[in-house]
Amino acid sequence: MPKHLKANISIFPNRSQEEVIKLNKEKIHFSFKLLDIKHKAFNCGGVEPPWFLQCFENLKAISDLTFNEFEAQRQHFELHRHDFEKTTHHYNESVAPEILEQLSPENMIQFRLSSSAGRVHGIRYHNTIYVVWLDPYHNMNWDSRFGPPKHYDAPITPYEILQQFNASLENIIKEKNEEIETLEEMLAECQEKNA
Repeated sequence: MPKHLKANISIFPNRSQEEVIKLNKEKIHFSFKLLDIKHKAFNCGGVEPPWFLQCFENLKAISDLTFNEFEAQRQHFELHRHDFEKTTHHYNESVAPEILEQLSPENMIQFRLSSSAGRVHGIRYHNTIYVVWLDPYHNMNWDSRFGPPKHYDAPITPYEILQQFNASLENIIKEKNEEIETLEEMLAECQEKNA
């Protein structure tokens, strides 16, 4: 669970009926406040860069829709609520109980990105979808078409790549300095013999 969300939080304020009607007419937008990329089943490890492009293209297309328009395209996005009796994971693995208590089951949704490209699992609150998990491997609802759940090491960040590169350079420098020391000792021995 993201550490910044463990405290008592109310991210779903009460809205007047007038506000709800107005929000439902507005385009969808996405929040990544609840995104958990550390979960072993949803860390996107092993995913190739084109998948992320496809993911963002789908999120962009959805953000051009109102929620009513999104629901009308059920066939394309297969938008539906979760039946946690039939899933391999539950949002309580990544979302604080204080947040889940504020929700009704119909707010816990999933939709597909495109044919066989995985799913997005999130929480709908009016025209906002709080993304909880990205699921390129269908780990939430796996079946014979996609095989058993796939777990990969989490991808590393560009900063972590630089740290690894820096550590390897430091090791090379250390080895070279040791070689230089050895060569200097050999040179000193040769100079003593020749003196």
